[in-house]
Amino acid sequence: MRLATGVSNLALIAGSDPARAVDMENRPREHTRGTLGRAYRSGRLVCGCVHVTVRLDDRLGLTPQERRLVGVRFHEPLDDDVCAELGRLVRQRGSSSRRAAERIDPIEVVVDDLHGNRARIVGWLQPPQVRHGQLRDIEFGLREHERTR
Repeated sequence: MRLATGVSNLALIAGSDPARAVDMENRPREHTRGTLGRAYRSGRLVCGCVHVTVRLDDRLGLTPQERRLVGVRFHEPLDDDVCAELGRLVRQRGSSSRRAAERIDPIEVVVDDLHGNRARIVGWLQPPQVRHGQLRDIEFGLREHERTR
């Protein structure tokens, strides 16, 4: 028996219609939200403008905490120490990049929404997937420790 290589396992989910399976693979991410916030470390403001992107991963078998993917991009003004740490994360690759991320102190991102509600996300920075361009264009992952309202 020969299997088609162009159609993934999503054909099983979509039924027997391969066209519907392709549509499911190429659909846009519906659960993406971006907003502005500020970054603090040890109660001190380290970045006044942080672009925060929250995505929900729709893969099966993940807990609600694992489904939430947070990415941050740091804009000006940026603290010199944090700028140096981010530069090290961008320059290093592979396991050395992950070890460098483990040595960085946690960061607190405070996000205000239009209704005046405030969300606080505390977590550790993760190495970026894309490592070229200006620092403000590079999105770092944020592995959450706790989230409060």
